[in-house]
Amino acid sequence: MRTSLKNCIRVVLLFSALAIILFAPPSNSLAADTNGKLENVKTLKQNTVYKYDLNGDGKVESIQYKVSVKEAQHTATLKLYINKKLCLTKEEDGLSFRIYLLDLNQSDNYMDLFIHTVLESDCADDAFFVQYNGSKLFHTTAFTPKDLTKDFNIYRYSLSGTDGKGNFTFKIDTPVFSPSIGCYFSFISFQLKDEKISLTSAKTFTLSKDSKTYRYEAAKTISAYKTAGSKSVAYKVKRGDTVIFDKMYLSKTGKVYFRMINHKKQMGWIRSDLDNLFVELPLWG
Repeated sequence: MRTSLKNCIRVVLLFSALAIILFAPPSNSLAADTNGKLENVKTLKQNTVYKYDLNGDGKVESIQYKVSVKEAQHTATLKLYINKKLCLTKEEDGLSFRIYLLDLNQSDNYMDLFIHTVLESDCADDAFFVQYNGSKLFHTTAFTPKDLTKDFNIYRYSLSGTDGKGNFTFKIDTPVFSPSIGCYFSFISFQLKDEKISLTSAKTFTLSKDSKTYRYEAAKTISAYKTAGSKSVAYKVKRGDTVIFDKMYLSKTGKVYFRMINHKKQMGWIRSDLDNLFVELPLWG
C-alpha cells in the first residue's frame, strides 16, 4: 500500500511538472501579453520574438528584428518584423542596431520603440522613437542629442527609464569629461511632447550606482564648497582621504560641478575642470 501511494505521488508530481512546462508563458512574453502593460523599459534582443500589445487594442503583436552586417562596407541593415510582416528596413554605417520597448506616454494607449544604430566603442547614432498603429509604423520622432544641448557630449548612452508621462531618462557615459573625476555615468532626462524632444529643465543630475561607489583617493588637500560655484567652504579633504561623488550640477554659464562626499557623510561641491586632485581616475576609451 505504501509503495502504491509513493507511485501515485510520483505520477501527480510528474504531471504537475509537465503542466508547468507546457502551460507556462514563454520567458519573453511578460505581463504585457495579457494586460498590455510593460515594466518600464525592455531591451529587445535580435532574433528573439517578443509579444506585447503595441497599440492598445487588447491583442498582442509579435515583435522580432534581425541585423545583417557587411564588414567590408562597414554597414549594418536592420529588418523589423511585427506579426511576421516586415515593417522597417534600415541600412546605416555602423556595427549593429539596438531596440528598446517602453510605454513613454501611458495616456495614448500606444507603446513606443526606441531604435538606434550602434557604432564603434558602443556609441549610438541615428536614433528615433516610433509607434505601431496596427498596420504600420507611425509617429517617428528623431532623437538628436547634439542638437538638444550645447553643454553635453552625448555619444554613448542607454535608455534606462520613463515615467509614463512623456519623460524618459538615459544613462549617459561622461556627458562632460572632467579632469577632476575622469569618466563616469550620469542620468539625464528628456521629454517627448507633440512629437518634439527637449532636455528637461533640471540642472542637477544623479550619477549612476557604479559611479557613485567609486572611491577617489585625494592626492592633496581639497576644499569642498557649500554650494556649486560658491566661495564658502563646507569641509576640506586631506591627502590620502577617500571620497565619493553622487551629483553633477550644470550652471547657467555651462560650468559643471560635482558633489563630493567624505567618510563623515559631509557634502560639498568642486569644479569639474580642476586637475591632479586624486591619485587615480576612472578612465576608458
